[in-house]
Amino acid sequence: MADAFASQLDEVQERLLRELATAPLTLADIASAVVSPSAGAAVALTQKARALRSFSRTIDIDLLALTAAGVPVSAELRLLVALIQLAQRGALIANQFELISEQLTDIDASVSDRGQTAGRLAEMARLAGVQLDHALGAFAALDLESARDIDSQDDAIDRLNRDVFEATLELDAGPDQRELALRHVLIARSLERIGDNAVDIAEQAAFLVTTELQEFTDASTPKPPRARAGDPPGQGPGVKPPRAL
Repeated sequence: MADAFASQLDEVQERLLRELATAPLTLADIASAVVSPSAGAAVALTQKARALRSFSRTIDIDLLALTAAGVPVSAELRLLVALIQLAQRGALIANQFELISEQLTDIDASVSDRGQTAGRLAEMARLAGVQLDHALGAFAALDLESARDIDSQDDAIDRLNRDVFEATLELDAGPDQRELALRHVLIARSLERIGDNAVDIAEQAAFLVTTELQEFTDASTPKPPRARAGDPPGQGPGVKPPRAL
């Protein structure tokens, strides 16, 4: 019974990691689509988002059924919990893919990118793909050092997200360009959330190795913008508030 449970759990893990490995490829498609938006790219992205969300929900159900059918030992229970978290992260990433698709659908490809934010979005998508691939690899290999390195990668995505926002604030252009820039801001936010989900996956890898739940970063709390000239020491938007214990 115990061997059968462990075998089934390993099979679910293999299926889940294989499906999640398609997400970095989708991010590569997004990197191209934000530079050259098209209706076809948006439709394809919607289809991939729905397929990933459906698969993640199926895995979630399979894991719950597996839990009801067996009594796992402590190590198997940790893996079971971690896989449930990964399935949920897959569904959340799929949601962000669909939100990006909605923005791409409404972008007029003939409008010039006066804020030059499309290139930053493409780089964000590329980095998010690398980060997600890295997190999945750390989970599969139970590589604690690699998992802990994810947070520094996430910083680069956060910086680009702020760059897109600030470029939009500073944009002096007509309504069409402003609308495009605002849609880019929404896409950047979705890409940042995908990066945060990659961090969550890496945290689950660390949990399996150390048996302790650790937060590499407080992804649920928006990070403050850069400090600006004139901000008083210890105050202003550039100062990160202390995390609650």
